[in-house]
Amino acid sequence: MLRRKELKKRGLSAFYRNWKSCIIVCFVYAVFIGGTIISINREFDFNYDYKRPLKTLNLSALEGQTNSDIVNEFINGLTGSKPIESEFLSNATRGVLGTISNNVSKTGSFLFGLLNAINELLFKDRIWPSVVIIIGALLSLVYWIFVSKVLEVGKNRFFLENNRYTKTKVSKILLPYKINKVTNIAYTMFLKNMYTILWSFTIVGGFIKYYAYKMVPYILAENPSIKPQDALKLSEDMMDGYKWELFKLDLSFIGYFFLGILTFNISNLVFFKPYEYATYTEVYLYLRDLSKTRGLKNNELLKDNELDGDIVFGEYPIPNNMLKTSKRKWLNYNYNRKYTLVDLLILFVLISMLGWIWEELLHLFQTGEFVKRGTLQGPWLPIYGGGCVALLVLLKKFRDNPFVYFTLSMVVCGIIEYATSIYLEVVHHMAWWNYEGFFLNLNGRICLEGLILFGIGGVIATYFLAPIIIDFINKAGKKLKLIFCIFLTLAISFDFYYSTFHPNVGAGITEEITEKK
Repeated sequence: MLRRKELKKRGLSAFYRNWKSCIIVCFVYAVFIGGTIISINREFDFNYDYKRPLKTLNLSALEGQTNSDIVNEFINGLTGSKPIESEFLSNATRGVLGTISNNVSKTGSFLFGLLNAINELLFKDRIWPSVVIIIGALLSLVYWIFVSKVLEVGKNRFFLENNRYTKTKVSKILLPYKINKVTNIAYTMFLKNMYTILWSFTIVGGFIKYYAYKMVPYILAENPSIKPQDALKLSEDMMDGYKWELFKLDLSFIGYFFLGILTFNISNLVFFKPYEYATYTEVYLYLRDLSKTRGLKNNELLKDNELDGDIVFGEYPIPNNMLKTSKRKWLNYNYNRKYTLVDLLILFVLISMLGWIWEELLHLFQTGEFVKRGTLQGPWLPIYGGGCVALLVLLKKFRDNPFVYFTLSMVVCGIIEYATSIYLEVVHHMAWWNYEGFFLNLNGRICLEGLILFGIGGVIATYFLAPIIIDFINKAGKKLKLIFCIFLTLAISFDFYYSTFHPNVGAGITEEITEKK
């Protein structure tokens, strides 16, 4: 018999010892699991009519509508959700982020909104609606197996360690991914849920198996390498005689469930869920000890002894046990090197050329037309090369932190792009780009979408492209390297001088600046 009051009291104490991390873990878990489809618009209708037939596609009525409009109407018909009306979103009429945000608001689903956006941007609504829906369903299944269910085990791992160690980190929720056990965990959890669903057709069997397999995520959290059938059988044995006890424990939390409804789920995130998870961790540890006392088969597989004992004011000693993670060398190039003036000049020109190629391919793909982009006559866009050199020089001390480097790259490149836009408009009275209508743009000169791409490009250039290019050129020797640098510098310098008086303009390249602008 479970001593529910005592277990709940101990669970509450474990929650309070590290309450900030517990709340963050529950929040992250809630955000990422969010159901098979992560829904933006969640409405719970207590008066829902279950006899209402599912909405079907009336092709004759939908004639003339776009592919995405058909998918949106079909998804909303299935879910009963209403589109989100937002003036903020509707202002973003151009660009990738604008298209995604508009489609997400129409479907009420992030996944199908993203698929619709891809359909519109890349395939120009040429994919059949049924294909988009099937792809969405398959991606939902993959997400459910390899993200939702794996994170459930990661969440349990956090609470297992938090039960004894006061400084358990939030990152423990990602432990299954760090130790390369995702496949085994995902397969075991898939079997657990499939068996439960199949047993549900027997009505009573579904209830029994739901509680019989209740300990599987905790067993996997303790021993991610356990065989699937061993985990299922061990959970059944541990729960033998305790299913009804766990059902009564669930009933004891029912008041918090209704409180969550009244507080719009806030009380669930900041109190109830961390408290519930911590309590169930206590239940698992209690049944785990009993399994050893009762001599259950395969109880020796529950061998993480670091989870036993009194409370420790510190962190779980992960280097000393079977969950030790391996460090990966994800970079084979010396990204922290010092670049000489010759290196920077070569990188300026070559990255400018790569930027030009990127812009040409992007414009060609979007419009089907080839238009020579940029202010210069040659095949280069100096804003890309200038941005790369600026990042290498100004942000050198931040290279060991890719996330900070990415963020600062967005800032630096945003300043360069904004200033360049003003300079070109003042000198030439023309605009070579205009982001009006893009999601989160500033005076049409910069936008969030462009800044993210600059941030990604800055990271790629700093950690990969620049070291690779310089390593390759260094093989030619110092003399040839210097000659190559002089040639590139003279070529682009002449183009700068010529284009100051004869800039590259025309349809698809520039637009006149209005008096209002």
